[in-house]
Amino acid sequence: MNLHRRASALPAATAKVVAFSAVLALFGLVPLFLRRPSLLDEFRSLPWWALAVLFAVTEIGVVNLRIRKQSHSLSLSEVPLVMGLFLATPSSLMLGRLVGSLAVFLIYRRQSALNAAFNAALVLAGTALAELTFLLVLSGTDPLGFRGCLAALLAAAAVGLLDAGAVLRVQTWYNGMIAQLAMARAIFISVAGAALVGTVGVVPVLAFRRGEAAIPIAVLGAIVLLGYRAFATLTERHTRLERLYELSDALAGAPGSADVVRSVLNQSTDLLRADYAEVMLTGVGTGVHLWSQRHGDRVYGAVEAGAHHLTLPFPPDTLRLVRGHGQAEIEFLAARGLSEAVIVPLRIDGPIAGHLLVGDRRGEERGFAHGDVRLLETVANHGSVALRNGQLIERLHFEARHDELTGLPNRLNFRGLLDEAANASRQGVPCAVMVLDFNGFKAINDSLGHPAGDELLRVLAGRFRDVVGDEGTVARLGGDEFAIVSRAVNAEAAQHLAAKVLATFEDPVPVAGTRLRVGGSLGIALGPEHGTTGADLLRKADVAMYVAKSAAGGRRMYSADMLIPAPEVFTLATDLRDAIRADEIGIVMHPLVDLETGTVHSFEALARWQHPVLGEISPKDFFAAAEQSGQVAALSERILDRALAACRVWMDAGYPLRVAVNLAPRWLADPSLPDQIDAALIRHGVPADRLCLELTESSAMDEPRRAGEVLTRLSGMGVHLSMDDFGTGYSSLNFLSRLPIDQMKIDRSFIQQMYNSPRDRALVQSIIDLGRNLGLEVVAEGVTDPGARRALQEMGCHLAQGYLFTAPVAIEDVPRLVSRVGMVGRIALPDAELRPVHASPDRSVVRP
Repeated sequence: MNLHRRASALPAATAKVVAFSAVLALFGLVPLFLRRPSLLDEFRSLPWWALAVLFAVTEIGVVNLRIRKQSHSLSLSEVPLVMGLFLATPSSLMLGRLVGSLAVFLIYRRQSALNAAFNAALVLAGTALAELTFLLVLSGTDPLGFRGCLAALLAAAAVGLLDAGAVLRVQTWYNGMIAQLAMARAIFISVAGAALVGTVGVVPVLAFRRGEAAIPIAVLGAIVLLGYRAFATLTERHTRLERLYELSDALAGAPGSADVVRSVLNQSTDLLRADYAEVMLTGVGTGVHLWSQRHGDRVYGAVEAGAHHLTLPFPPDTLRLVRGHGQAEIEFLAARGLSEAVIVPLRIDGPIAGHLLVGDRRGEERGFAHGDVRLLETVANHGSVALRNGQLIERLHFEARHDELTGLPNRLNFRGLLDEAANASRQGVPCAVMVLDFNGFKAINDSLGHPAGDELLRVLAGRFRDVVGDEGTVARLGGDEFAIVSRAVNAEAAQHLAAKVLATFEDPVPVAGTRLRVGGSLGIALGPEHGTTGADLLRKADVAMYVAKSAAGGRRMYSADMLIPAPEVFTLATDLRDAIRADEIGIVMHPLVDLETGTVHSFEALARWQHPVLGEISPKDFFAAAEQSGQVAALSERILDRALAACRVWMDAGYPLRVAVNLAPRWLADPSLPDQIDAALIRHGVPADRLCLELTESSAMDEPRRAGEVLTRLSGMGVHLSMDDFGTGYSSLNFLSRLPIDQMKIDRSFIQQMYNSPRDRALVQSIIDLGRNLGLEVVAEGVTDPGARRALQEMGCHLAQGYLFTAPVAIEDVPRLVSRVGMVGRIALPDAELRPVHASPDRSVVRP
């Protein structure tokens, strides 16, 4: 029995073992007071040293039995024990067995002092018990009769019973109570095995008594022993091969790395009959990961080992037997409570990723041999392949639910977490959902390249994760959009967490040799206050984020007035797709008027949709539906076709008027836009200079480099470009000077406030002067009264648009609205039509 690691672990139990060993040893001195019966004088007497040799040989020749898939060590020492009962005095038998066995314990098996002392005491006690049992049962009858043979077998069985009982007693001190069935099985195997081996010991006794048959009987006995040993060896090889097949099957079905490690530990201890096994991974992931198992109690311990004494002090690049040769090996074994160990490397995809170790033999066997090292190497190879496959599967599972760039949960994973939080909110545990988007990220990608953008995302994602910590979970939804879900928080706590997240943008990020700083826009939705499903909360947080973004960043809490009801949006998106296919999207024309001559300069095409059930839909609403359903390009192409078709009709009628079409931001972001415009112009036979495309400052600034390239191509084709709603966006003069625009339109908010705000009047004057200096056409939008018209004329503005002149008109009404004058392209409006039109200006000014 191996007590090495237990002695260092449980001092109280060790003290009991020492006391128990002393009692056994005292009992073992009984043979000193016993005499050999005279009826045994007819047998030749064996000296103690001959018995010592026999005991040493049989102790070395341990046979391993496999019973119900469990390995049991069977010593042959009962053979010389039975021989000694007949052929030696009690004291010679005691001395011979003690010397022979102790030599094997100390020299061959290299047992510790405590192990050797306990086993030697057990040998003494077993010898004394055998002598007493033999003499008691023999009781003066024929030594080789039935009673004599029975006495020998009962003596051997008594020794087996004592051995099993003593070992089980010690195990209960160290490991606690043992199951009764396991105890009964162990006792039965020990007693039966001792009795079986004891019968073999009678054969040499017969040989010594009957000289004429001595040689044949001795040869027969030797053949029996050698045959049994060969059979046991063959059985052991078969068993090992069977266990290796079982290992392959177990590893093939192991779902993850932890299951692979557990199977490797189990099979390693069983195959090599080891007391201890461990798997340490040092080259996979971060840190040092150690799994260990003790055979006696089957305890698995997974440890992220920070203690250096647990790691190998020598490279695990080769197979190795560690037997305490040198200080490093001694300390390594002592840290694990082992006397010896076998170590083989674990290789995953070539490089060494750790090691597999087994330590200390169980039972009566000698320490590990080189064949055991090779066997363990086979186990390690199977385990390495399974670990590689397990890690591959785990990585695939991880990548399926995590973002590759940042390692954060991805949209799919976040949806599950969000649904759990939403469900909990319905049970009274509130939650907060946040959507975060970067400001200015596209410009960084365009100017410094995607690798710089990726590095910026990685750094900021790490900051978000650190700031949120245990308060919630951060996920990357895609691009520069992140989301956060936090449970058991109220509005105040959510605002506080959002402020901490936005504060991470304040520190610049060193990327590509420069220090970058971007801003962020964050929207917040609370559950169950703003929604009871994960999808609803995410959508409303997204809406709040866009509101924050339109206000130049910061954070916003969702409110009901931020979005039209979701069912209506979804219904509009579906109906809009059908309307586009059925060519039900119409346009009206709103003229731009020359303030000096009162003639029409050009027309702007405005989209209109008459829903069969809901009536006329605001362009703001159906363009929002188009944005959500990805129909912006299709809708914009439909409006362009309508406008160019009208322009062709006017040209054929002798009115070479220019028509303007608004560019939706997502359409402007399409690199193929110039090709689409060119194809439409050719299709309708309209010269490029008859088309004007209106864009906003914000749409051009989303991706300035790409927008600049697209606009330059359009300008090169001859298409006019107009900056719509000037003054409400970035208003960057540097940016304005680099865009190939021909026209700028002053936003209606400045025009309508000119009388109330000298500041706004000054701004209007500045914009007019700026446009004229840059050689641009300047258009004033939202002119609704004659006073504004006169003021604009005085400021030097030549073009205007508004309800003062007319409301938007249908395409077919354009010829009736205009009449020809001398200059080509200038169509006069009758004075009667230069009167204010009493209609709601709100609907006419809403553009896509």
